[in-house]
Amino acid sequence: ATYQGEAALCLDEISLQKSNVADALLSAELAIEQSEQALKQAKEALRVAKTEASAALQLAETAARQASETAERATELAIYSSTTTNTDIYNNNNITMADVGELTYEDVDFHMSEMSPPFLDESLCLVPGEPVVRVEKAPENSRRIFAGIDIPVSVDVIWEILTDYENLKKVVPNLVVNEVLQFFDGSPVPETVGDITVAAANNEDVQKQCQVLASCMKGSKLRQVGGAKVVGINFSARTTLEVREWPEGLPDFAHFQDVTYDGLSREERYKLYQSQKLERYKFPRPFGISQLPTKDISMQSLEDDDGEFRLYQGVWRMQPLPGCAPNGENAMRLTYAVEISPRPYLPVGFVENRISQDLCNNLCAIRKYVTK
Repeated sequence: ATYQGEAALCLDEISLQKSNVADALLSAELAIEQSEQALKQAKEALRVAKTEASAALQLAETAARQASETAERATELAIYSSTTTNTDIYNNNNITMADVGELTYEDVDFHMSEMSPPFLDESLCLVPGEPVVRVEKAPENSRRIFAGIDIPVSVDVIWEILTDYENLKKVVPNLVVNEVLQFFDGSPVPETVGDITVAAANNEDVQKQCQVLASCMKGSKLRQVGGAKVVGINFSARTTLEVREWPEGLPDFAHFQDVTYDGLSREERYKLYQSQKLERYKFPRPFGISQLPTKDISMQSLEDDDGEFRLYQGVWRMQPLPGCAPNGENAMRLTYAVEISPRPYLPVGFVENRISQDLCNNLCAIRKYVTK
């Protein structure tokens, strides 16, 4: 009986252990099933993530490709516009002076113009008579200087003042002498000049044709002496200028090529062009709004001039500012770009600040003269 009791206890213990093992195996099996389910879900999530990532990469690649194609096309257009001249040598834009009166402020992208700040922004047209000036270095004792101002009158008013050569001394304060040596009546433009196609910005034929075209424009030959005080010393600079009138604006090929090009802005490119020498009949480009028409006046020292400048050439540019004046009134932008190269005995560093200041004074004087 004793052995039978002990055997029964052993069987009960074995049965209990079997039950425990079964429970443990069941738990393990459930855990494995849960793990397999979680792994399945993780695999599915990974598959979805891969699909979404692949789609996102494809979209990014497509967008990048389209942006690259757009940039390449824009560069091609910029190169084309910088190296090709319209057969209509006077038509630099699609808007005429007659069309300007119908434009509103919103029609013109003022804030994208090269001379926007501090002249124009989305809420302000004119600042009260404050000129802007900028100086850029050039080789061989030379400088390029750019200045401009906004004036609440029409373009024609300023044009009449600046082409009244005999009376310039009344308007320009630093002119000590202003003598008209000759008037140019203008002549028909040769047909060959009208067929200019520019293959390169430095093509000598282009400069020659620009010279021929300039000789057909109205204008005058002026002997001028400007007076100023430099480092405490009274200084006068004399030069004889050939002045030409461009009522439809200078053709684009007549400018030193310093517009946006090869993906570089003017700010970036002007640093590269500090090594670009001054050349006759490659005028500096005044600040301006490209889609608006211009009236220009070019001036250039004579080749045999014995004055203080080896070369002095510049451009007055006049543009209307539609929408920047009250109804029934006008506004315009007057800008000036000049290249100066004094004789070796006159370091340009001594006179550049004086010339820049005089340009600002001249702009303010012109504004004051027409608004008094």
